Amino acid sequence: MWRAGSVRAALVMSVALLVGACGASVVPDTENAAPRHGGSVTVGLEGSWVSLDPLRATTYNSFSVLQTIYEPLFDLDRNGAAVPNLATGYEVSPDGRIYTVTLRDGVTFHDGARFDARAVVANFDRVRNPANGCSCLGELRVLEGVRATGDTTVEFRLKRPHAGFPVMVLGGAAGLMASPRALAETGGDLARRPVGTGPFVLDHEVPGSSVRVRAWDGYRDPGRPYLDSVEFRVISDSDSRYSSLTSTAIDVADNVSVTWLSDAELNPSVRIHPQGASGSNFVMFQTGEGSPFRDARARQAACMALDPPRIDEALYRGVRLTGQESPFPTGGGRWDLGRVEGYPRYDRERARRLVAEVGGISFDLNFTNSPDNVRVAQALAAQWAVVGIEARVRPMDQPTLVEKAFGHRFDAMIYRWRGAMDPDGNVSRWFHSSQATPAKPSSNYNLVDDPELDRLMMQAAAVTEPGERAERYRAVSERLAGITPYCYLWGADWYRVTLANVHGIPSRPDNIMMLRDAYVVE
Repeated sequence: MWRAGSVRAALVMSVALLVGACGASVVPDTENAAPRHGGSVTVGLEGSWVSLDPLRATTYNSFSVLQTIYEPLFDLDRNGAAVPNLATGYEVSPDGRIYTVTLRDGVTFHDGARFDARAVVANFDRVRNPANGCSCLGELRVLEGVRATGDTTVEFRLKRPHAGFPVMVLGGAAGLMASPRALAETGGDLARRPVGTGPFVLDHEVPGSSVRVRAWDGYRDPGRPYLDSVEFRVISDSDSRYSSLTSTAIDVADNVSVTWLSDAELNPSVRIHPQGASGSNFVMFQTGEGSPFRDARARQAACMALDPPRIDEALYRGVRLTGQESPFPTGGGRWDLGRVEGYPRYDRERARRLVAEVGGISFDLNFTNSPDNVRVAQALAAQWAVVGIEARVRPMDQPTLVEKAFGHRFDAMIYRWRGAMDPDGNVSRWFHSSQATPAKPSSNYNLVDDPELDRLMMQAAAVTEPGERAERYRAVSERLAGITPYCYLWGADWYRVTLANVHGIPSRPDNIMMLRDAYVVE
């Protein structure tokens, strides 16, 4: 159970606010109750799942919804390492370029199609086809070929060794398995007819608003799922998600603002579940032709004008993890690199000089329209204004923001990345030049095109020894510091709050909500 005296001390709410939030009927504390079958839960998400097709999986919300219907070949343990799921294991060739994956036998998809090696090959043929525009293409760049070597064995051939392949590819969006029969019958339109092997099947969807899934009685584990159904609702405002929880309109509030944690600690009807802190909140800049940030000096000036700890103190009472200078967040364990040589730190006088050198900076700042983000955007704009930078705040809904990011249609954007369990996932998919495609959507949002950075990332990805990997990624981070595609704000800390009678939702290093083992006790 959550215990955080420091947060309680830092975030003391007014009595009126506290009483207002806790006015709901008390939900019994059933911490030690055994799992039971039946019941349902309603989950409040901060944004839409974008699509029910794994090809379009880009956000926390997407993966949380999709993994009720689909399952990956490999899952993650608490430390972020790959563990068997639809696959039972893998072997790697001595040169690190061939992964032979063995699969579970006897598994079927919701439509009765067999899960086997041919199904895996069909799924990877689909996601590897550039015409399908998978959000995972950046991770698949290392993959040379896939073939079935038996009914339950698949061989993955890599172009070069890649230490993160099991986690990033086999356990990522590309590893979410869909029915080949459904792919053929729908022409690949899984958004309309999602069919996987997961514990739930689609019941109904109101795109952008809600989606309901119900338990599948043919699931490979006869004892799961416990719940009869799950409904996901989009409640974009964090304050509204929390008040919906305390009024019992929903059972789970995902990503509750840190400003509500002290209230939640004192409310016996709810429980706080801290998630991983492997991600980052940042401002990202478009570096392509025609952008006001085409010149690296403009990007550096924008970073040097910002004082994230001061914003954190004003908005969050200083509880966010600031001080990040690389794609590997502060507090992120062994990949936390700390200070990085060349990163443009807070320096208003130098920022003013750079603004003058480039002839002024004026731009649109895009961000998801939530009260929390509005406050952050206003604080950033105020700090930029001090050095003569004009930022026009442009709030929008999350799907539009993601679409603009993938389409490279922005000047600057407040963004959040949930973080990857392998360090290469925090750099290659975002910055490799092969994904710098101005006329085509890609995960290289910023259109970074730097051959030396490509070389450093490729070298780092091939290394398996942790100490050497850390040094390799320090070199990557120093190169990125000079390019300055991001200004880092703070870590992407994530707090899930549930009613006290909801159990079995594990805390994960990637923050994704897994509901296979969830249950409620009345």
